[in-house]
Amino acid sequence: MSNIDWAKLRDQCLVALSAAAFLWIASQVLGRVFHIVVVVVLAIVLAYALEPPLRWAQRFLPRALAAVLIYALALGVLTAAVLLLGPPAVQQGQALAERLPGYVDQLSAYQPLSSADLAGALRDIARATLTSAVLVAEAIAGGVIDGALVLVLGFWFMVDGRRMAAVALQLVPEPQRDKARFVQDTTSQVLGAYIRGQLMMAAIIGLSAGLGSWLLGVRYPVIIGLLAFVFELVPMVGPILASLPAILISLTQPFPLVLYVIVFFVVMQVIENNVLAPRITGGAVGLHPVVALLAIFVGADLGGIVGALFAVPVAGIASVLIAAAWKGWRGEPIVVERGGMRFKFPRRRSNAA
Repeated sequence: MSNIDWAKLRDQCLVALSAAAFLWIASQVLGRVFHIVVVVVLAIVLAYALEPPLRWAQRFLPRALAAVLIYALALGVLTAAVLLLGPPAVQQGQALAERLPGYVDQLSAYQPLSSADLAGALRDIARATLTSAVLVAEAIAGGVIDGALVLVLGFWFMVDGRRMAAVALQLVPEPQRDKARFVQDTTSQVLGAYIRGQLMMAAIIGLSAGLGSWLLGVRYPVIIGLLAFVFELVPMVGPILASLPAILISLTQPFPLVLYVIVFFVVMQVIENNVLAPRITGGAVGLHPVVALLAIFVGADLGGIVGALFAVPVAGIASVLIAAAWKGWRGEPIVVERGGMRFKFPRRRSNAA
């Protein structure tokens, strides 16, 4: 007990309490400006997603010109996807909305699902879906404006992101600058790896779900594929959610089809978990599945769907920083490995000549 530095322990406790208080205050402030924060975060996500091709193009062109070309290419691909999938998605969405009440009645007639509570719940969902058309239209209009803002901000983050980060570092006191740089590098690596892995996985699963549903003869395959893409972005529970639209729609068609759909999605889940995920996401944030699941629940409770989407990378970043702080407190070399990534705190160079 005599070897304990009580003054140092007191200071560390005060720092921890101050950090907790700061995070609580920050969460309250962010709650007031949550919409703006979401737009900025999505722009940062876009910039991180395009960073690898931008780095490659920067070897041959100035960064600004490379950013323009990469952005133009990405927008071209996005426009082609919208033109290709937009018309059938709108057509199938309208058809689904028109037939939804009949589907609800048909689903409630299934013997395994014939409880009055389930039928009432499905009818309520259908009624709420049909009566919210105006709200959906308003949300789409707002989404177009937000999307344009995300595109503009994302471009400037691509072009000037590094300079912005360097300016932010200059605001940190010089003795703490290495720590700030370590936090910055950790955030960049974890968030970048996570975003790229999730987007690639979501694209593969969305395409597979839509194509598989089309081959099996399930109605509305484009809607199923788009929903699978969106649901797959949610870690852990996304693959399960991605299969539900196809299963529910197949229940409204001749009986054997639902069995084929279930088998298809089970096989797709096995391939995803054992072949795709280890190679694409590969535990990009280095979290245990239980910790990741708890992070999703907490994120969803605090920030809804957006909180659930970013809960895992935030928890991954926090785990690296906590491990680094623990090693620094113990006087050990600060080297942390997570998900195939290595984070090393730079040794302070001596000023002595």
